[in-house]
Amino acid sequence: MPYKHASLDIEKGAKIILHDGYFRVNYYLPKHSKAEAYVRMSKGARLEILGDTSLCYKATIEIKKDATVTIGSAYINTGAVILAAKEINIGKEVLISREVFIYDSDHHPLLDDNGNQTNPPRPVTIGDHVWIGLKCTVIRGSKIGDGAVISAGSLVAGKIRSGTMAVGSPARSALEVKWKA
Repeated sequence: MPYKHASLDIEKGAKIILHDGYFRVNYYLPKHSKAEAYVRMSKGARLEILGDTSLCYKATIEIKKDATVTIGSAYINTGAVILAAKEINIGKEVLISREVFIYDSDHHPLLDDNGNQTNPPRPVTIGDHVWIGLKCTVIRGSKIGDGAVISAGSLVAGKIRSGTMAVGSPARSALEVKWKA
């Protein structure tokens, strides 16, 4: 359900599939604000929402040609950006804090001497019940296990173990944690 100033730019052949629950776009907009949240989908893009998901104001989901984003259920806070060139999978009960960036691609190819791309898109997987802290970046090929917490300002560039708090740049699992919203 798009709220005031929500922007949905969906090219022909792109699909949003909503299974159960809701998909709020431009949620929690401050009174009198004209801030936007937007969903931009290129030809053949697919956004699959499995449960209750909110995309707050000034947040973005952009899905390039023939790419897929799947979200179990999530709260995607202000200024967060999810940008898929291939595939991003987000589990259930995921909290994505303000100004978090999740990319499965560098979005500009780097070529070797033979003209072969050295940085192709690689899927990103975020498990169930994950909390990604303020101003984190999650890059291509990253896998975050169930129940993990990513500390504010961290850069995820690999695997984070389930049930751990990850800290740093690059983020590393530092200690075991349990959390609740």
